[in-house]
Amino acid sequence: MAGTPIVGNLAYGTLPEYVLLCIKELMFGLSLGFVTTIFFNLVYSAGQMIDMQIGFGIVSVYDIQNSSQVPVIGNLLNILLLIVFFSVNGHLKLVSILYATVEKVPVGHVQLSPDLVLAILEAFSLSFVLAVMVAMPIIASGMILEVVMGVLIRSVPQMNMFVIGIPLKIAVGLVVLMASIPVFVGFTDQIFSDMFRAVGRVFDTIGVLP
Repeated sequence: MAGTPIVGNLAYGTLPEYVLLCIKELMFGLSLGFVTTIFFNLVYSAGQMIDMQIGFGIVSVYDIQNSSQVPVIGNLLNILLLIVFFSVNGHLKLVSILYATVEKVPVGHVQLSPDLVLAILEAFSLSFVLAVMVAMPIIASGMILEVVMGVLIRSVPQMNMFVIGIPLKIAVGLVVLMASIPVFVGFTDQIFSDMFRAVGRVFDTIGVLP
């Protein structure tokens, strides 16, 4: 249309149209970023479950990046996850996804769909399931230990649960955690695969305006 203002590749007729266009682009970027973030933050959820199980629930460290307190075990798992992510060139995969978004959905042609919300909810639920799977070895060992301690206390009533049980739970939890770290490193492959699949699912819900 002649006389239509142009900003780069963005064409708009009025200021409200330009604002709406910017909001669509912002929502598109936030959706992709949010899905990626929840998969990286699932280790914090897993770490919180582990900390509560082994008795580190009241202990936390300050995360400079997020400006918040995070679980001790969650911080350890997050570092491992980042190391593996960069070692398998996951960052290059993310860059290629960003390039694909610009190539397949040009700036100014984003068409949001109601399916976007469903895709984000599916990614959120999947990340929670993965968090439970990461924490499951420690949770299972803790439950088994509690059953054993319950039997011992019934057999030997003089046993002090707080003196023996709490240190034993911490020791067993740390041993199982150290033994499960190699398993967690191998499990990161599924985490990254599900993350990229969820990002692709979000990307597929985005329409392209003519």
